[in-house]
Amino acid sequence: MNFDRLWADYARYLPAPNENFVKFAEQSSSTALKSRLPTGVLARHLNFLKPSSPLFSWPDILFTATFAVDKTADTIITRRDRQTSFVLGDSGGFSMISGAIKHSMASWREATLRWQERDCDVGIIVDVPTRAIEVPASGFKSFQQCLDQTIRNAEFAINARSRSDLKLLAVYQGRTKAEADRWADVMQRYQLQFEGMAIAGHTRLNIHEWVPRLIGMIERGTFETVRHIHFLGTAQPKFAVLATALQRALRRHVRTDINVTFDSSTSFTFVQKYGQITTGLDAGSFRMTEHIMPSRPADFEPSAPFPYRGPLADRCRLGDFMPGTDPAKNPADSVGNNMLSHHSVYAELSAILQANRLVDMAQAGKNSLVPHGIALAVDRIDRAFACDGKAVADLQGIFRKPENTMVAVSTDRADDFQPTGV
Repeated sequence: MNFDRLWADYARYLPAPNENFVKFAEQSSSTALKSRLPTGVLARHLNFLKPSSPLFSWPDILFTATFAVDKTADTIITRRDRQTSFVLGDSGGFSMISGAIKHSMASWREATLRWQERDCDVGIIVDVPTRAIEVPASGFKSFQQCLDQTIRNAEFAINARSRSDLKLLAVYQGRTKAEADRWADVMQRYQLQFEGMAIAGHTRLNIHEWVPRLIGMIERGTFETVRHIHFLGTAQPKFAVLATALQRALRRHVRTDINVTFDSSTSFTFVQKYGQITTGLDAGSFRMTEHIMPSRPADFEPSAPFPYRGPLADRCRLGDFMPGTDPAKNPADSVGNNMLSHHSVYAELSAILQANRLVDMAQAGKNSLVPHGIALAVDRIDRAFACDGKAVADLQGIFRKPENTMVAVSTDRADDFQPTGV
């Protein structure tokens, strides 16, 4: 299945793989690996960046500098065909504040920019997430400290960049609306030096707050260079369709060359830490459905078919994913975890594609499955950029209702640090 051929003008979802997966899916076959994988499946078949993958293909990912800087192994990133794939390079801000990165800030932002210029199509400047205030080891104790250091990093990127065709994104943070407003007021002074925006922080999914901010930027002339808007850390179908509405509205009313993307690492973080896979879309709630794999060999029959459909899953038994037999240990191994991650990405893409199609059908009057608040918000986003002042107020009213709210989860971030031995 080639998802790219099925994707209409929808906002693009960027799965955010970890270091384990990008190395596994690039490795050559060995006798031991062939005997471990299902019949007819090679490790390289899991490289969904390749249009020729016999399982499924999707050309877009986000990868974090945390797993790339100072690394020399071949991966699906370093060996990709740049004509048929897209990589957005995240800067590893979360890993910096956790102490997982041993570089100084100055050396890290230099190394990250050089990696982005070498391996990526779009890069996010090194930021200090406002979450750092809640992490004592980060050394950042206030909102102003986070903002000031991020501004210094922005100034560095402006002056040190050398590859003109790499799009760089300024970062917007904030734990509250007041903080996000303050951050945006300052960062906008630099926005014309960048080709886009990376929207992060606790309020990143509050589309009803971002629409008026973007409109304000358009009116003040600070949006003129924006070609790419990325929302960090979410795969929620509700947000996916709102991101599509935003992209369509911007292309219709502002400029036709604007792209909106969003990412999540859950198919790698949650699968390989907790055995939780995405299984599809609950059309009633517009939420992802999940399943937690058994954690003991006694809890499943290895010869039983995998209970969910997919191009890899259809070739597998449960034991292919979880070969362990020691009753005291989790039956999953690294090969099985990477296979589960691959299946989970397939389920995420399928769910997001289905959600977007359901919204398109609802707008054409062909179904009523889309939650009313979401359908209304899709309409109001377009009207807001068409200069309908009431639409902005309507959006804010829609998202004041609890059933329409979306919670930004910190562990959706690609650089929520994971030990490479997981």
